Amino acid sequence: MHLMKLQEKYFDYIKYGTKQYEVRLNDEKRKKIKKGDLIEFSKEPLQEEKMIYEVEDLIYFKNFEDVVRKIDIKLLASEDESIQNFLDSLNQFYKKEEQDKYGVVVIKLRKNFDFVIEKNYLSTISSNDNIFKRVKDNYANFSEWYLKLCNENEECYFTKKDNKVTSILILKINENDSQQIYEKNVLKIRTLDVLDNSKGIGKFYLKIVNDIALANNINMVYVTCKKNNDQFIKFIKNNKFKLDKEIADEMVFIKEIL
Repeated sequence: MHLMKLQEKYFDYIKYGTKQYEVRLNDEKRKKIKKGDLIEFSKEPLQEEKMIYEVEDLIYFKNFEDVVRKIDIKLLASEDESIQNFLDSLNQFYKKEEQDKYGVVVIKLRKNFDFVIEKNYLSTISSNDNIFKRVKDNYANFSEWYLKLCNENEECYFTKKDNKVTSILILKINENDSQQIYEKNVLKIRTLDVLDNSKGIGKFYLKIVNDIALANNINMVYVTCKKNNDQFIKFIKNNKFKLDKEIADEMVFIKEIL
């Protein structure tokens, strides 16, 4: 997963507008980007609001002027943005000498029209939100767990539709539960729930899980669920998780990251 900062208006152009391409200097850092990789965009200046997109394609140009001659400005920013303002903004960060040296890469973002994966502190989602209903029904200590994670400034991934949270993913690196002890270098899926019927959200979350594991040199992911959660069990089995153990009314599934 690659990390990129974006000015507020360009962040919003992607999230709410028509912007489907991100333009960067093709320096050593950008040369590492490949098709299928994930990019986590952070909204400046606070960088608290984030969203995740997949790289659909990479297109290479000599300089930024070459880009705007061949790609519609509304796909690079917005139809309300002038080409000159867009160029001025890019040239402010990257000098012509740098463009001549490295060239420019245009990153085409895979557009998930049904959902946008966002990332923010768990505390930005109310404990009374409907997304937590299944967790509350299954775990009596939900309130304590939720407060603990909020106090630790835990972040989560989520989607929204009509201003309601429709899915959520919470992860933890190197968490050793009292009954589920594994080697230190593991990634736990603390919570994964999808209320939205949009296809692909669950698989996109698992792609995020995989990328985070690889970025942290983690070779195993695990998740627990109740034995009666047939739908979730089917989903994770279909995505190469294997049953490792059963503890009381819970099942523990693991997946090796290659």
